[in-house]
Amino acid sequence: MAVDAPAASAGLVDPSSPSAEPFRSLRLALELRTENRRGNIILFTSSEPSEGKSTVAANFALVSSFSQSSVLLVDGDLRRPTLHALFNTPRSPGLVDALSNFSSGDSAPNEFPPVHEVGNLARLSLITAGKQFARSGDLVSSKRMATFLAAASKAYGLVVIDAPPLLLAADAAGFAAHPGVDVVLIVTRNSKRRSTMSALRKLELIGANVIGMVANREGSLSTYGY
Repeated sequence: MAVDAPAASAGLVDPSSPSAEPFRSLRLALELRTENRRGNIILFTSSEPSEGKSTVAANFALVSSFSQSSVLLVDGDLRRPTLHALFNTPRSPGLVDALSNFSSGDSAPNEFPPVHEVGNLARLSLITAGKQFARSGDLVSSKRMATFLAAASKAYGLVVIDAPPLLLAADAAGFAAHPGVDVVLIVTRNSKRRSTMSALRKLELIGANVIGMVANREGSLSTYGY
């Protein structure tokens, strides 16, 4: 199901402004790392909250949609989702609704989650988190999630996932363990070295493919940069 999303909030960069250039540089850097990539799914996460992963993921997807055939942005932060607010769309129905509304077991979902077509923002589509779900870690690591990610990878030129912080929940590691997922870790000037190293060790233990780290400089969108 596809629905038109209302106008996005001020949390997104203007793709024609200098504020978008850092995200273009990030897109180019990731495109050039073809020898280290597993597929076309990029997961953005951080070690702790408030490091800007959701804003970076959303703006990266937005800017990439002007050069990709199609881009799907997925709110995988099922515990504290923010992308529905950033794009002024309803939180539900979304990812959880589609993957949890059927009988027990790991059977594949019958329907693709509802997709919000952000028509005024190039070729960008959005899947929101959906309703609250107590066992989000189990859902993220399930076969039904693997089936969804495989279908999304085939249907879109690029899939971008905004995942929760690594050290607060198992969800981000669950996403990162799926085949075809590459991980970008967000850090800021206030990130603790110990937390960053713990996050990297956690990704190493599950065999995740970390393709880079983004140093997110805090500030207004007019000075957004790396």
